[in-house]
Amino acid sequence: MGAVKTDIHAKERTYTQTYALTTAAGVKALLRDRHRISARRERGDYAASDILIDLHSAIESATLTDRQAEAIAWVYGVDVTQAEAARIMGVSQPTVNQALDAAAERIAAVYERWNYGALTVEVDGPVTEAPVTVEVAADNGDNDERTDAN
Repeated sequence: MGAVKTDIHAKERTYTQTYALTTAAGVKALLRDRHRISARRERGDYAASDILIDLHSAIESATLTDRQAEAIAWVYGVDVTQAEAARIMGVSQPTVNQALDAAAERIAAVYERWNYGALTVEVDGPVTEAPVTVEVAADNGDNDERTDAN
């Protein structure tokens, strides 16, 4: 008898996120979620690839300072805290925060020039527990009744 595993909680681990890319807050949210969006790209989501290509192009077009680019790389690329990025960069945490704010403003200005509006993406949420699967037996035409004793 065959079995099919179905993840009954898959939809509970995804959510829809809207990014207002012409604002610094929207850019920061997109940078924060870029690893999750990248995971969708790896599963064949071509729209996720387009989003990441456009983000990379916007970062390149924003003419960021070296400090801004480094802060983005550490905080949003490597996923370290601002305090840890500050230690690595040899500056204070408020300096890293200022660099991130200025970088997000510059990137948002690029999206504004490109006439981008809001972008809505389905993002995989964090998995807080192991996925629950349900095994469903395939009907092979054998209709005999089974009890817990079998």
